[in-house]
Amino acid sequence: MRDDITPAEMQRGRLTKRVLSGFALALTIALSAYLLLNATRAGAGLGSLWFMALLPATLCALICYIGDPDQTRTANFYFVVPVVLVLLVDAGSVVFLHEGAICLIMVSPIWAFAGWAGAFLMRGTRGRLSDGRRTRDLENTFQSSFLIIPLVAGVIEAQIPAPHEQVTLSRSQLVRATPSEIWPYAVASHSIGPREGRWNITQNVIGVPRPRDVALKGSGVGAVRTAYWGDHINFEERITQWTIGRKLAWTFAFTNSTLQDYTDKHISPDGQFLKIDSGDYTIREVAPGVTRVTLNTRYIAKTHVNPYARLWAELLLGDVQNNILTIIKDRSEAAHAGGLKPTA
Repeated sequence: MRDDITPAEMQRGRLTKRVLSGFALALTIALSAYLLLNATRAGAGLGSLWFMALLPATLCALICYIGDPDQTRTANFYFVVPVVLVLLVDAGSVVFLHEGAICLIMVSPIWAFAGWAGAFLMRGTRGRLSDGRRTRDLENTFQSSFLIIPLVAGVIEAQIPAPHEQVTLSRSQLVRATPSEIWPYAVASHSIGPREGRWNITQNVIGVPRPRDVALKGSGVGAVRTAYWGDHINFEERITQWTIGRKLAWTFAFTNSTLQDYTDKHISPDGQFLKIDSGDYTIREVAPGVTRVTLNTRYIAKTHVNPYARLWAELLLGDVQNNILTIIKDRSEAAHAGGLKPTA
């Protein structure tokens, strides 16, 4: 060990240890909250405002409080802390908790912004307290608030029922084919190749499996379509309206957990946060040989952060819808151009 360590080096070493201990404590609290919510029947807490915003804000404030005891650090320190915390949480969630990409991608931005709010609120609050008015009692109250505020907020929010909001998501595509040429591909599509459809973030970047087959059992109202995505996912669409060349409607039936198992375990398509309810195609000729195909998907959002969840639904479900419409468009236009009888 060096004998000529300067006071400045000792100070840097002390601050580094405090920052590391702050991150260790914050990660321990985050893991404890996660395990508690999973071990109890409070899993809905993972979709709460408390978990999504207040917890990261408190954790980042705690790290900054421990890591800057003398209030000498610049604003850059307070900016970097939430970024590092989110990266550590994401890495730990993937490696140790085997979390899915969808959940982490959805949570990370709001954790970062909430963390910045907490960090800079801490910086401003401590500055006011230190302005000749901070007492030992104020300091003790300030420290205890890190534990009390999240606990109280979590208990209060748990007593408030989550709103159930019905949402309709729509995407349309112009197809250079007639309704009669499009109809078979709207009803069923077989042997969908991995390169069919369009590039999108949800399936090409995040990794949600692409459809590979849509099989129809029966005909008309009461028939059942089974959609197969990738090698493992399948679910049913039970036909409720069948108007040839004009409209096909269905209700979703998720008879197994494959969609949840191979996308994200916390986001069930018929669970506590979300219910994907029904869908339909409407087919309308807008000019000779040009038809507009619209795909509607209806779902019920059931969280305290529904506005934020809707933004992600626009991206994730919207990408899936656009990809399906592109498959229908490409197959229908190929049949139209070749003068072929449409076959799914």
